[in-house]
Amino acid sequence: MRESPAPTIAELIIPTRVHTPESAAFEEMVAVMNGVAVALWHNDDFAYTAEAELASLQAQEFHEKVVFVAVVDGVIVGRVVADFPLEEDAVTATLLVDVVPELRGRGIGSALLAKGEDLVQDGGRTVIAAYTEHPAATLHGGPVVRADAGPSGLPADSPDVLFAQRRGYRLGQVERFSSLELPMPQGRWDTLLADALAHSGDYRTVSWWRSAPEDLLDEFAALKERMTVDIPQSGIALDDEQWTGDRVREHENELIARGEPLLTTVAQHIPSGHLAAYTEITVPDDGDKAEQYDTLVALAHRGHRLGTLVKLENLRRLADRAPRIRRLLTWNADENAPMLAVNDAFGFELQGLTGTWQKSLA
Repeated sequence: MRESPAPTIAELIIPTRVHTPESAAFEEMVAVMNGVAVALWHNDDFAYTAEAELASLQAQEFHEKVVFVAVVDGVIVGRVVADFPLEEDAVTATLLVDVVPELRGRGIGSALLAKGEDLVQDGGRTVIAAYTEHPAATLHGGPVVRADAGPSGLPADSPDVLFAQRRGYRLGQVERFSSLELPMPQGRWDTLLADALAHSGDYRTVSWWRSAPEDLLDEFAALKERMTVDIPQSGIALDDEQWTGDRVREHENELIARGEPLLTTVAQHIPSGHLAAYTEITVPDDGDKAEQYDTLVALAHRGHRLGTLVKLENLRRLADRAPRIRRLLTWNADENAPMLAVNDAFGFELQGLTGTWQKSLA
């Protein structure tokens, strides 16, 4: 059998729009990555349109994103995305590496990762983050690799785990990927709502679609800034994010351009008027699944069932706006016991685990 030729690693030019001659390579890359996702998850939950992917890569005001592809015999067979947060004191960068399943084990992933690491080093960053994904069907009772916190571990014999370890990456955090069938049983809904209302008398919910109201914009931005401070991150380095009203608008507009606008509910402390919690769901223009984005309860307001309260209200709004949605997907840090307890009470079921790996260049 003819030995597979070495890949050519080349920067992918991000087009201004799709369905043009200049966008052909970009659209090929999107199609190849969709095939990788379907092969891993055995569904199309993470297959996206070229328009959606272009919208994310064109949103460069707060993150610089660079894409290189691996080409073998004129065909794209893998890619690395280097994502650089643009905060003034940022020290991290994220690398996303994927290779088509039939060509793994031939050095293509190593070549892509090496290119990404060169980009990170040239960019002056000292910490690299990368991810591995593990569907529930691949989890078993054998040896596992564990992060410093959380009860779950990743299969020690996973090719992706071995790949990360051989290249000097350390497992910093495990996230649980779960899904909720909608609508929830009415009895479960009623029980959760009664409990939340009994503990949250000083709070009310406020919801919006697509864009935050101007009168809440700045305070909502301040609450979103707490996501990198108040969430569990015991084993990973994160850059603090500075959120302003302009950044909220950029984020909202990116998701609108992707065809996945945000549905948001916040909890407002009635005596002070301050925002105490929020939750977000991206609602696609079609299909039967939506994705849970951030959920946060500010530290000073915990213990009032606000996570449950805002999630229930957002789900009620979701049912009114997009009754076709039958599944909600969510990700939570494995050590975030309070939020995982909320999800268990809602009826979320485990679909897989995601590993956050980090490597220091200092």
